[in-house]
Amino acid sequence: MNIISRIQFTNTPDASDLYMKYSEGASLKFCEEYAEITLTKNGVLSFNTYFNSFYETFYAKYTELESLYYLLKLEGDFQVSLYREHYEQENRELIHKENFENCQLQEQIKILLPDSWRSEDAGRVYLEIMCLSERGSFAEGCIATAQNPVREVSLGIISCTFKKEAYIKKTVDAILKDDFLQDKKLKIFVVDNGKTLNKDEFPEQQVELILNRNVGGSGGFTRGLIQALQEDVFTHFLFMDDDILLETESIYRLFPLYEYAKQDFAVAGSMFDLYKKHILYEAGALYAKCFDGDGDYMYNPFTIAPLKNNLNLENTANTNLLLSEENPDYGAFWFFAFSRKAVDEIGLPMPFFIKLDDIDFSLRIKEHFGSPIVPFPGIAVWHEPFYGKNPVWDNYYIIRNHLITHSMRNSLNYMDAVKFLTKSLLHKLFIFDYNSAEMLLKGFEDYMKGPLLMESSDPEMLHASIVGLSKSHKSQSIQSNSLLKSEPPNNSGAKKTKDPAFKKLLGLLTLNGHLLPSFLLSKDDAILWITSDNMEWWPKVFTKKRVLIFREGNNSISQNEMSRPVGIGIFIKWLQIILKGGIRWSSVSSEWRNAVKLLTSTEFWTKYLKLNEQSS
Repeated sequence: MNIISRIQFTNTPDASDLYMKYSEGASLKFCEEYAEITLTKNGVLSFNTYFNSFYETFYAKYTELESLYYLLKLEGDFQVSLYREHYEQENRELIHKENFENCQLQEQIKILLPDSWRSEDAGRVYLEIMCLSERGSFAEGCIATAQNPVREVSLGIISCTFKKEAYIKKTVDAILKDDFLQDKKLKIFVVDNGKTLNKDEFPEQQVELILNRNVGGSGGFTRGLIQALQEDVFTHFLFMDDDILLETESIYRLFPLYEYAKQDFAVAGSMFDLYKKHILYEAGALYAKCFDGDGDYMYNPFTIAPLKNNLNLENTANTNLLLSEENPDYGAFWFFAFSRKAVDEIGLPMPFFIKLDDIDFSLRIKEHFGSPIVPFPGIAVWHEPFYGKNPVWDNYYIIRNHLITHSMRNSLNYMDAVKFLTKSLLHKLFIFDYNSAEMLLKGFEDYMKGPLLMESSDPEMLHASIVGLSKSHKSQSIQSNSLLKSEPPNNSGAKKTKDPAFKKLLGLLTLNGHLLPSFLLSKDDAILWITSDNMEWWPKVFTKKRVLIFREGNNSISQNEMSRPVGIGIFIKWLQIILKGGIRWSSVSSEWRNAVKLLTSTEFWTKYLKLNEQSS
């Protein structure tokens, strides 16, 4: 018997509906070593949920599995029903029903999954259990097969951390305490870029702590990958962020997927919103596209479009939407699994420090093999949402690395780059975000230096200079709600209002007030609200001297004040940069494209990470 997936009990009470649903006669009870569901007569336990559904279409398409069955540990008398649902269909189909009497916990009951799970009728299946005796209990369940694996799988798990000791310790501890994972061939490589962890904190043989330079996430992941490759025992690798809330079953499910795989593919774990645990933020994403507001995608070289974005999976009907595959371009490194073969043929990640390293790495896997990036439903983590944080220096890496990523594919012409970057720059200037505007300029300038930037710059020193530059304009500050006179807006879900066309035109012609005389400017604050599904627009700032920016999930407020010399100066500098940039654009793009093999090689990374110096 080989277990494919387990029925999971919730570890996070505020996300319980992602695991199980109970009628009035059923309740969850936790003991020290186990959990169980107790039921009274006619009480119903349903696994019609995200984590405990079985997504037939994905397993039929990507694995060699044929015969599957459920195994359940029950005590009492029960009626067990197996249901199937399909994409965008309202009615569920009963595909099996069976009664069981005098069940004992020490004897598992078996329910075969009908052969139709590999047919065109496949969809998403789940069990519902009704108690027929006065009392009963459910203790454990899984989906299994008698089929032997096609191949043996060993997994190198690589997590990069920077001064988030509590997060990474909790993640490692969760993996080590999962009894089912103890029988799997795996090892955890914890790469500590902040050098704040001690090796005696990870005494287990399954864990290796690697102290590393602060070379960002891409440097940390690559450092761990190099170490794992040197051991030459792993068939697959998993990149996993340190600050996630992990469901260890997501790691367990990787093993049968790769043990029975029909082809090579990467697994992109989905991301749930850590603040709103039922909200699926992303199940893979598209590159260089954004939503147009009408449900379609439009081209934008500096954005991404998260797929299945903001789905509330408390609503089980939304779970069926996950059955539709959308061919994502990439999976993020909060949970991204791939094969040794992929690394051997495409090389290591790019030395991006942070931002877009996961996009480029995924794109290279997809482009080289034609292999899919698969966001398997039921494999997911919780991660802090991006609307709640906005470090200014991020903007440097976002701009620079987008430009490099496009150069590697020759997918961006100069006029499009100027068009989209100018639009982004104006938005920053219009809300007096001068520090972010400086990051855009610096990112473009450093891109134009070509790959020599990566070969000759020390990443730690470069990052320190970028962080310093991101704080250069003192007209911007971050303050606590309690320190400001203005009250935050009450309606966090307010939608963007339409502004008169003449107001937008005046805003553009005057750099949103930078060119207006002082007597036309108001002393009132403009207030912008950024949420998970809405970002208010710059016309609200027109004729204002100060803007307060509130972010959902963030207790701090950005306070930006207008500075005419700074805003006008940045805009003039940008015009000078783009006039010069057109001359070298084609040659710089070619330089980056020709340097990919070098920049993703073990030889380059050994020098970049100063591994020889660390060894000596």
